[in-house]
Amino acid sequence: MPTLNQQETERSLFSFSPWAYWLDFLVYALLSGLLLLLLLVKTPMAQALATTSWVLVGAVAWTAIEYVLHRFVLHGLPPFKAWHAEHHKEPRALMGAPTWLSLSLFGLGAALPAWAFLPLDGALALLLGLLLGYLAYIGTHHGVHHLGGLDAEWLRRRLRWHARHHGRGGSRRQLGHFGVTTALWDRLFKTGGRATRRPAAPINEALAPVQSPELPPGG
Repeated sequence: MPTLNQQETERSLFSFSPWAYWLDFLVYALLSGLLLLLLLVKTPMAQALATTSWVLVGAVAWTAIEYVLHRFVLHGLPPFKAWHAEHHKEPRALMGAPTWLSLSLFGLGAALPAWAFLPLDGALALLLGLLLGYLAYIGTHHGVHHLGGLDAEWLRRRLRWHARHHGRGGSRRQLGHFGVTTALWDRLFKTGGRATRRPAAPINEALAPVQSPELPPGG
């Protein structure tokens, strides 16, 4: 069992000051803009369709990565599981992956393999799609936790979906609903409607702070 000092260290690693929280949005918006500019300048018109296809492949690939990371890393792998448990306790706190960590993962896990196996235009386009997918994820996740009052039907649908992930309704069993930007992979792997002992909490209750000692693993 983690000690109090270990828990505090994990919490401090993933809990952000407001400037650090918004820095993540700024960094990825700037990187996406830079990649887009490079593609517009370097891509011949004859390759525009292929380049656009790689952007779409990257964006769709991100949704699968998002699902896998949320289900198997944030709900199963220390220290990320402990951090995510803090997010479930305080869903409106400013928490997330540190920018240096996500950049490292994008660089090692996406950019280097893409440049090794794809032509430059394809690699840049694939990376752009992944970064746009990540921007959509952090934007959607911020929206469902902090902008629930907006009169936007798409956001309300994502809020209801994500609230089921946070829903507690008297049961501590994990409710699935791991996708944030899309329900595609939850529906494909049947993690979007698992039975619980009691109904999930209403939206506002499900996204309100609670006290819980730990988060059960995703199944």
